[in-house]
Amino acid sequence: MSHLRIAVAGAFLALLAGPAQTAAAPPQGQSGWIETVTVIAHPAAPALWHAREGNGDVAILAIVQPLPDDLKWNTTPLDGLLVGARVLLLPPQLEVGLFQRLWFFLTERELLHPPEGKTLWDILDPQIAARFASVCDLLREPKDRYADNSPVIAGLRVGSDFRHIDYLTTHEPEDTIRALARAHGVQARRVASYDVLSGGEEVLNLAPAATGRCLDAAASDVVFQSRHAAPAAEAWAAGDVAGMEANWSQPQFYDCLIALSSHATRLNSRAVDDTVAAIAEALDGGGHSVAVVDIGILLRKNGVLEKLAAKGISIAGPAG
Repeated sequence: MSHLRIAVAGAFLALLAGPAQTAAAPPQGQSGWIETVTVIAHPAAPALWHAREGNGDVAILAIVQPLPDDLKWNTTPLDGLLVGARVLLLPPQLEVGLFQRLWFFLTERELLHPPEGKTLWDILDPQIAARFASVCDLLREPKDRYADNSPVIAGLRVGSDFRHIDYLTTHEPEDTIRALARAHGVQARRVASYDVLSGGEEVLNLAPAATGRCLDAAASDVVFQSRHAAPAAEAWAAGDVAGMEANWSQPQFYDCLIALSSHATRLNSRAVDDTVAAIAEALDGGGHSVAVVDIGILLRKNGVLEKLAAKGISIAGPAG
């Protein structure tokens, strides 16, 4: 699949800098006045919300992922907000400790593979297998690449393979944002870190009839993102909230995992609540801070913005 080329939107409609200024009187013999105006272009930039309470202000930058790894975007407004900021809040992070990872691979490694003597294709529902095979063809990946994977591992791998083939990354825009914060001496900290291993083990122990549905969801995600990742990135870089919402969708693969795992369900809810709590704490400290929030938990019903407003915190939209 060809490399996705992203063009950052050039500028908003030109705005007049202020009232027209009249020029000095023309030389004798020339009639009329010459009006002059100054036109200033305002380059498009990612949308920002502001949460305000008392003398505290937290600028909230919504992000979409994945992004093209060569995407250029206007960092100037965010860079200005980081000057003198108290803290940069980053999204929650899933992690697995080294000891836990080693223990899992020593004791539960068989959960990563189909039953002995079987391949992934043997244990999948035939319709799901056919749809997944079509995604392999889309990515020009051989079916054998996933043969020794359990459905959940195959779902993780096909998403990663798609991003690699289409030059997409989940490290941006966070890497750039962290670099801007470091340049201004602003402390960056995670809203929270969650242990994902216990939830993963719970899902991996389920029957292929259940986890195969998650692989089917991962295949659907690849098809959707192959069509919408580029326009979603363009909309994000231009601050086009409607465009972001039209071209972004909560990954079905993770929705499926959440539905199958009580642990994952709790983490999904905590991500919203922990983000709200971190923003409220930053507001209590006064001054101004910046928070980076995934659009999925920011704008959804009972998401971050709704819960902040329910606490009596004033929310100003991107144009505010």
